[in-house]
Amino acid sequence: MARQARAEVTREALVHAAGTVFSRTTYANATLAEVIADAGVTQGALYFHFESKHALALEVIRRQHETSIRAGQRFLEGGNRGLEAMVLLSAELARQITTEPIVRGGLRLSTESAELFGEHASRPYTDWITAAEGFLTQATEDGDMPSTIEVSIVARFVISAFTGVQVVSQATTGWADLYDRLEEMWAIVLPSIAVPERRTDLERLPALVHPNATTG
Repeated sequence: MARQARAEVTREALVHAAGTVFSRTTYANATLAEVIADAGVTQGALYFHFESKHALALEVIRRQHETSIRAGQRFLEGGNRGLEAMVLLSAELARQITTEPIVRGGLRLSTESAELFGEHASRPYTDWITAAEGFLTQATEDGDMPSTIEVSIVARFVISAFTGVQVVSQATTGWADLYDRLEEMWAIVLPSIAVPERRTDLERLPALVHPNATTG
């Protein structure tokens, strides 16, 4: 059991180090030597757990998706109105992007080098579109969004917009302005999909993306 526990600690150190390395450089330029150095393990320990850089990158993408989709499920089941839950989830994803190396690394891999990872890179986006459809369906049931709007189209747009916002924010400010840009995104999106009589009440939602914002 002690040996198994040490192996798990080593594996976690490797995945965390890989997330850090992949978040700061491209897949092509990242080296296993950097991962080994960041993790503080031996080359043999790395190859015991992962046969290649590609295998390690796939695990980072998988873990990034697992971390983010778990948050999505929590908000879907949290009892909030659909649009508010979707905004709050985007704030949580922004927090993950700015604070968690595995999330940053996984996102960079699945955007900059998507062609190398096939379904592993595309699945997070398709899953997020499905999750967004759930929030938007709830918003329709809440009476915040008209039933005439095609939920699947809006879901694809919202996920594409969020992806673009975080990519541009990373490229221009290293995510320093991510929350501000996300607030701007929602300030544009929400009035365009809300029923007219709910627009004034929903004006408070974009500001909820900022850390320490209150939902009251």
